[in-house]
Amino acid sequence: MQKLVESWIRAEKEHYGNTLAAAIRRMNDRLGAKVTHSRVSEWRRGIYVPSQEILSSMLFRTLPWAIEKAGIAVLPAQWRELEELLWVSVEQDGKRFIQLT
Repeated sequence: MQKLVESWIRAEKEHYGNTLAAAIRRMNDRLGAKVTHSRVSEWRRGIYVPSQEILSSMLFRTLPWAIEKAGIAVLPAQWRELEELLWVSVEQDGKRFIQLT
């Protein structure tokens, strides 16, 4: 999991323009989590492993960056298929939501 954590940090900075602090705030806001800088540091060192929900969120945020870094062009329909293979999508009030667990 250490590699995913490192990649998530890079993706947040390079793809989304977020500092680590902003990425942690976003994660906490979206997931109702209480992740701290020190916890992320422990994940990076392999002391603790993030929860399933946090891992899923990290993968969701990291995948577009990783695909782009690999030089792979993905069409919108292909991206939707990837999401359907890895996450549960729910239609609600005419909007599509991704459930990360």
